[in-house]
Amino acid sequence: MSLTSSGQIKMSEINTELGRTSTTANTSLEDQSDGTYATINTANDSADRPDGSAPHAMSEFYSYDHDLASTSWSVVDNTGVNITGLPGGTEQSIKDAQMNVTGGTGGTSCSVSTTGGPFGTFTLAISSGGDPGVLGTSNSGTGFISTSTANSNSLFSSHNSGTRYIRTQWAHSPSNKDGTGAYTLTLTNNGVSATVTGNITFSGGGGGLCIYEHIPVNLKDGTAIIHDLNVGDMIMSYNWSTGQEEEVEIQQIEKRLHENLYKIILSDPNDETDGEELKELILTSDHPIYKQDGNMVSQDPGLSKSNYDLDATEIQPNDLLKMLNGKYYASVHRLEGFPKKHWTYTIKTKNNNFYANGVLVNSEIS
Repeated sequence: MSLTSSGQIKMSEINTELGRTSTTANTSLEDQSDGTYATINTANDSADRPDGSAPHAMSEFYSYDHDLASTSWSVVDNTGVNITGLPGGTEQSIKDAQMNVTGGTGGTSCSVSTTGGPFGTFTLAISSGGDPGVLGTSNSGTGFISTSTANSNSLFSSHNSGTRYIRTQWAHSPSNKDGTGAYTLTLTNNGVSATVTGNITFSGGGGGLCIYEHIPVNLKDGTAIIHDLNVGDMIMSYNWSTGQEEEVEIQQIEKRLHENLYKIILSDPNDETDGEELKELILTSDHPIYKQDGNMVSQDPGLSKSNYDLDATEIQPNDLLKMLNGKYYASVHRLEGFPKKHWTYTIKTKNNNFYANGVLVNSEIS
């Protein structure tokens, strides 16, 4: 039990708190204060214990608790608390961290730091009864709140012992840029800290890697579906320096999930049958493709510029696209939507392009 925090305090009361018997004769305030009688418990806040230096004062023992336990943390699942999603989305950690403090004083506070470029806003949900869950409200959770709001919430401000269950959340922005990095949430009580750490990965949304997974890629002889190809395979590409088509090696393949796809229906401009359809190409709105004159087009030139720093104009019906073998240029017959999320791929070659279903497309990987 601690000594009084104000008013009268007796040397006999200090003796009792230090574990000395009431029959002990010859009491010295100096010996009480400097640890001669008993080592001063530094688990007490510096304002609640004697400093050991002259001049000594009995008021230095206000609120002193000789049996106060040192503050310590024990933690479960506080690492690998990762958050993953698509650009522009809001996602929660894959698990909750369980943070237990003993011997605390003054309440718990929190702060967050990030590394890398995750782009967005961090929040957390707190519960004293169990995992707050992905909504943040299970087990009487707080819901997802900012660190500043958490610091004034009673689940932290009055937290000096026991477990707090924490779920983390990241709201990614902007939707047209991937974001990867890491975060560290630091909890502090009485100057003693513990951390919750995890990776933040928001990729596969509006930028990059944008040919539908079932589109064929042109080989020297025939085609192969893009999702069946591997690094080192040989495919057809166009060398702008020589003005020649050539077989080149795949240097890199990447795969991501997209939901901004559309379909280009192509027809042969030399075919006199109105509306004769030859093939289709399915890709994302920002993926640049080549016209017969070497300029590029996409459905969303603004995203092509911001995502890849590539200049393109908006694709239009009757645009003539650059095709393999150079024998003809396919005409854009019409454009259609292609809803829902789909896996998409892109391929890097030395020429930074390749032929997808006969149409020359940019690789997008720098």
